[in-house]
Amino acid sequence: MESVLEVNGAIIDSWVEPRGGDGSTRVVLQVAPKGRPRELVFVEAKASLVPDDGWLEDLSENICHGSPVRALGRRMLNGFIAATQLQLVR
Repeated sequence: MESVLEVNGAIIDSWVEPRGGDGSTRVVLQVAPKGRPRELVFVEAKASLVPDDGWLEDLSENICHGSPVRALGRRMLNGFIAATQLQLVR
């Protein structure tokens, strides 16, 4: 059974991209964890986990760098965290 990981930190980079032919969109966040800013973590999330369209636009335009983020999820084979919960704070 895989354990749930929690990442708390600040957004360093972000992008939004379409995923495959199913029309879904994903968000990828590069996060500097609180207390370990040099150990960058990549968090991938479905766009539906983003609170609103304003956040989605800001993430795609890199306007929210430095914003706090909390993500819960599981580690994927590529080392990213697949988020099941995402909290973004302005």
